[in-house]
Amino acid sequence: MGTALVGVSAEATTELGALRAELRQIGRGLVDGVWSLAPTQRRRAAWLLAGLTALRLYFSLFNPEYDDAVSYEVFVSKGLLVTSAYYPIPNNHVLSNAISLLFYQISPAFWWSMRLPVLIISTVATIFLFAATLRRTSYLIALVGTGLFSLLQLSLYHAGVGRGYWLLIGLAGIVFFSMMELLAARGRRRAAWAGLAVAGVLGCYTIPTFVYVLASAFSWLGLAFLPRAQWPRLRRLVGVAVLIGWATALLYAPLLLVSGLRIFARNGYVETLAPAVFWPNLPVYLWHNEGFLAGQRSVGALVTLTVLPLVGYLFYLARAGRLPAPQAQRLRTVGLPALWFVGLPYAALFVQRVFPPERVLLYKAFFFFVLVGMVVDWVMWRWPAPTHRWPRRALTTLAGLFALYQTFTVVRVNPTARSTNASYRAGLLWLAARPPGPVLVPEPTHNLFFRFYAHTQARQRPWRIDNEQRPGRRYDYVVAFPNKRGFFQPRFTFAPAYHDENVEIYTVPPGFPLETAPWRH
Repeated sequence: MGTALVGVSAEATTELGALRAELRQIGRGLVDGVWSLAPTQRRRAAWLLAGLTALRLYFSLFNPEYDDAVSYEVFVSKGLLVTSAYYPIPNNHVLSNAISLLFYQISPAFWWSMRLPVLIISTVATIFLFAATLRRTSYLIALVGTGLFSLLQLSLYHAGVGRGYWLLIGLAGIVFFSMMELLAARGRRRAAWAGLAVAGVLGCYTIPTFVYVLASAFSWLGLAFLPRAQWPRLRRLVGVAVLIGWATALLYAPLLLVSGLRIFARNGYVETLAPAVFWPNLPVYLWHNEGFLAGQRSVGALVTLTVLPLVGYLFYLARAGRLPAPQAQRLRTVGLPALWFVGLPYAALFVQRVFPPERVLLYKAFFFFVLVGMVVDWVMWRWPAPTHRWPRRALTTLAGLFALYQTFTVVRVNPTARSTNASYRAGLLWLAARPPGPVLVPEPTHNLFFRFYAHTQARQRPWRIDNEQRPGRRYDYVVAFPNKRGFFQPRFTFAPAYHDENVEIYTVPPGFPLETAPWRH
């Protein structure tokens, strides 16, 4: 028995040593690929990264608090147990919130704990996606694919808001390029299997819809292994899938035990629709979803309908032997699986009959823009400079207009949300300047933001904020929407002491009878 254990231990040590060596080789290969670029190419990529980082920093500082305010107030600020086990709403993207919780231990400031982590994650993920794409394709494809994807409205927004979607994007990239490594002739397979397994577990623990990424990767690998009768690889693929499932279930165990499977599985964003609702609305959903992921919700799908036929034409040229060998190889080894990652999630949606929000499928826009990069690479080969100057000028102009429009769309949505949040903040600060007392805030939006600003703007004051009237408790202040908006409609006979376009605050007289409910449904 002892000899067997020693043998197993020695084999495990050898395997771990080989895994570390392969990981170092891959890391060195990514770095060497970037450093092997011409100085002009490196400078161009560095300036693009610097510009992206400046934009992301701006949005992280000035984007109004919204979804990540929920994550901060309901989960991160309440500690590890709540973050890992409480699931009243789908906002609890557990791994992302757990990372924010680590930053919260250093400083409870909102930007530090919610916005700084995603700024770091999006920067690291962008560098990785560029370097990994460069390793498998070319400088132009990597620059165009990573650059345009990073400038996409949804990408810019989520790089400045702590919701976990850039963490998902980075992990999706690891899954995709681990898959590439497994299919390469001389791929570093230990590192690839490890990357696939670890990224799969962490991705599912970030947002459960990461299963769309895994479905794309595992189905592609299965289609690659099965025709060649590579049974050992197929068994390992099944084993990794089971490992991911078990490890993910183990990580979610506190949540499932405390909150229950029913509330975890009942997510309104991915709720199964009746066939009579799903199928008639599917064309509109596809049009708007693909449009948003291409840069414009209403007409962006025209970009998709332009690029995909051009990609099909490139496959035709490659099959006819009319493409240079490097382009044909890149199209076959990277373009085809990228196309699979773009399209397969819709097969899952058809089976589930769900219309998830665009952000859930944001990751797949990266693979679409890699295909855009391949089209651009072909255009630059087909009409080379300096004989033809118009392609470079036209494409540079289009890229510049794309960047300006995407930035503008993020900026455009901010003023309304910023104004609304300013009303909530002003109402809370008005309360903070008054004598302390219990506050009744039944409207969910008011309740969330009043608690959030109490936590971030007036931490030193003791607050008692209730979302429903407690028996026997006298409230000094009652908060409502003006003009009878919402379900909470006060029927006080006196005017509010504070009023703006989004908040009314009533100061309740000391002798106001407790048995009189201050609202009606």
